[in-house]
Amino acid sequence: MRWWRGSGWRWRGVPAVMPPWRGGGRRAAQVTPGDIAGAEVWLDGFNVLTTVEAALSGGVILVGRDGCCRDMASMHGNYHAVEETGRAIEACHTLLSKLKVTRAVWFLDRPVSNSGRLKARLAEMAPVDFETEIRLVQDPDPELKHAPETCIVATADSGILDACARWTNFSAAVLNSIEADRWEVDLWRA
Repeated sequence: MRWWRGSGWRWRGVPAVMPPWRGGGRRAAQVTPGDIAGAEVWLDGFNVLTTVEAALSGGVILVGRDGCCRDMASMHGNYHAVEETGRAIEACHTLLSKLKVTRAVWFLDRPVSNSGRLKARLAEMAPVDFETEIRLVQDPDPELKHAPETCIVATADSGILDACARWTNFSAAVLNSIEADRWEVDLWRA
């Protein structure tokens, strides 16, 4: 069951799909993963990693109308590395290398517990074939929304997707590049 609620479309209480009138601008700003060679990619760190972790652990992955993959994890200011964290980071870095990006900038929410530890782990696992920067910021959303047009944003956060100049469906690309038995629910075709 799907209905409009002041903050967005809902499916059994979960933000599900974008309303039809918002799709055009979002799609116009989308860059396919294959077209990001030579670009600088700004990653919504927790958004990307929790989705990949969830898929690797066999969790539910929701595919919205925009094609973006979203997990059902709820952090509420807390993050703990899980068994799949290392594999998730490695999968992200491997795909960024394969796509030949020049620079990756990870944005992590400073107020979220263990964000400093995750920053250290991302730096420790950073590949050498492109520059990697990890930023701990109070709130990544405004920075990602206003990323320079030369940068491509990697997130599934609808507020950021609607505001940024260019974005890529990075989480879906990562999930398609790895072997994982995931439970995928396509909310648009359901």
